Amino acid sequence: MEISPSNDSCAYGQSGIFRGHLRFDNPRLADYSWPLCEIRGRKPGPRLCVSAGVHVNEVSSIEAAVRLQRMIDPETIQGSVSIIPLINQPAFYKYTELVCPIDGRNINFTFPGNRDGTFSEALCDSIMNEWCVDSDCYVDLHGGDLRENVSKFSIFQRTDDVELDALGRRMAMCFDAEIVMGLPAAHMEKSGRAPTAFARHNRLALMSEAGANGLLDEGSISFHLEGVLNIARTLGIIDAPLAPFLNARIPCDEYLWLDCPVDGEFHAEAEPGDRVTKGQRLGTISNLFGETLAEVAAPETGFLLWRMTHPTIPKGSPLGAVAVEETSVYQ
Repeated sequence: MEISPSNDSCAYGQSGIFRGHLRFDNPRLADYSWPLCEIRGRKPGPRLCVSAGVHVNEVSSIEAAVRLQRMIDPETIQGSVSIIPLINQPAFYKYTELVCPIDGRNINFTFPGNRDGTFSEALCDSIMNEWCVDSDCYVDLHGGDLRENVSKFSIFQRTDDVELDALGRRMAMCFDAEIVMGLPAAHMEKSGRAPTAFARHNRLALMSEAGANGLLDEGSISFHLEGVLNIARTLGIIDAPLAPFLNARIPCDEYLWLDCPVDGEFHAEAEPGDRVTKGQRLGTISNLFGETLAEVAAPETGFLLWRMTHPTIPKGSPLGAVAVEETSVYQ
């Protein structure tokens, strides 16, 4: 990586607060630089990497990454916290939903990437193998694109490694979440989210989700911010007790997408965080004459993770997701 400091920054790698920009080594990424803040204590210790803005309209998570930079005192920590507040640089000021405008790919489902692939693939590879190469934990903050409302939840990847699973669960529980989603081990068979890709290499990454409709709201900002600070406390970077938890943090182990069965207007009858039962009607699809074309039912008993808020949805596109509560007992 090529790292350039701002005028008010300490030198990169020294104790203090570094502010500046980085450029990744991959030539496919050469036209862009990424804002970087790295807070380093005087004593060595764990390294925590935090990002937001994989989806540029998920503004509560971006704001949390910005505020985080001002909430950690390098004089009182050991180790470091490294923050990139906006990953999808090509979408900045374009408000592109979900995808990178250069290659049309959703960065969130492109990990671990490919050094010789498209822009998004090269970016994911560089995040994993340059910026986060020596991280003890990577946290990617998400939630609430222009047409979405999401519950407050965190994600880790379950594996066949008991120790890694326990660590992932412990860190995901640092968020004051309604739902803690442990993705099934089968997800590791293909490209996907950062927690999945990192777990394939016995490394730890998490995601957090909270927000709605591209709007700043203090509850979602606080959710992301306090969750990351709790992770820093759990890792031993910050010497302080964890912030208190008010939500249930219900463990779930299945993430079921709901696809729209027909072109039309979706009228929801359940909201993110609601408990739903198998077969329960979650909403209807109607045409522009107000005639009901189809009903959408919960595939299993669980919790509504998120739903689309703009009613117009084409056939086959996601309109929401259900999390299924964990039935196995994990230590």
